[in-house]
Amino acid sequence: MSRRWIHVAAFFAVTLPAGAQVTGVVVGSNGIPLPYSTVTVIETGASRFTGQNGDFVIAGLSPGAYHLRVKQLGFVAQDTAIVLRGGPQQIRVTLQPSPFKLSTVTVRATKGCIAANDRRGAADFQTILAELQNNAERERLLVKSYPFEYRIARTFDTPTLADAMRREYDTASFRSDTRPPYLPGQLIRDDPSAHPPNSKQMTIPVLEDLGDPAFLQSHCFSYEGIAREKSSATYRIDFRPVSSLRKPDIEGSVFLDTASFVVRRAEFHLTRPEQFNLALRELQVTTNYREIFPGVTVVGDVVSIQMLKGSGVGGRVTRLTEKQRLLDFQFLGAKPGEATIKQ
Repeated sequence: MSRRWIHVAAFFAVTLPAGAQVTGVVVGSNGIPLPYSTVTVIETGASRFTGQNGDFVIAGLSPGAYHLRVKQLGFVAQDTAIVLRGGPQQIRVTLQPSPFKLSTVTVRATKGCIAANDRRGAADFQTILAELQNNAERERLLVKSYPFEYRIARTFDTPTLADAMRREYDTASFRSDTRPPYLPGQLIRDDPSAHPPNSKQMTIPVLEDLGDPAFLQSHCFSYEGIAREKSSATYRIDFRPVSSLRKPDIEGSVFLDTASFVVRRAEFHLTRPEQFNLALRELQVTTNYREIFPGVTVVGDVVSIQMLKGSGVGGRVTRLTEKQRLLDFQFLGAKPGEATIKQ
């Protein structure tokens, strides 16, 4: 296998006159604007998506030195230093395409446990893992900096006293910025709105979790090559909890589009399900993502399946299915594409 290259943040310095409002545009090496790139002010943590024309404005900064980190899926990240002293100034950030062609890779990388921050792993693996983390950062930026309300339609099976199944339907509304953070071994939480024995709920993992430092430290990752699907091809990354994590958690696979590096689908399985419920044999969740802007995704639909074994000798296994489908969403304030970064 030929040598591959890992994303490396290029570094450039730009000195700006004092008190300036910094206006910028992000383009590719061919000069074409890169919409919905991410621009982060390292010193303050403020981060936004660029507009449809790759434009952004940084407002409210005091005079001084700052570093901007600009990222886009499939491009080498770039760090740019700016010094604010006065007067308006415009900068242009050019991103270079990542110098690799993984579409030709069909062999599997090591099956061993490689920590997410372990640079000793295969370069192919590190490159794809960097793109997965970039997807996770983009989702975190979307749900936190551009909060929105969304409605989902739910269909779920409920066991009846007659040992049968009843299918129920409802709709529910949620906010994107109220989801609890990932905690190793603590996906199962109390539901204050329900009563025992149905007072436990599993927090369905999302892309944001896969980029969480706690998740990265508590899981092993492996690159499984290219998966051929109906109308496209995807890079597959598998993950599983480290052996020291002995409480229920998740393992599974994530699939990234080979052309855009956007995550299309994720599959999760609950580990050690018997610790949560002695009757629970398996719980699996499949999430498909919907692209609402180029490279910006939300959860489109979710299917979860539980396999429960009945009591007694030879108790039959019951399959419970729940489906969730995104109906609509509404941003509560600014939305991606509105380029101002306010401090």
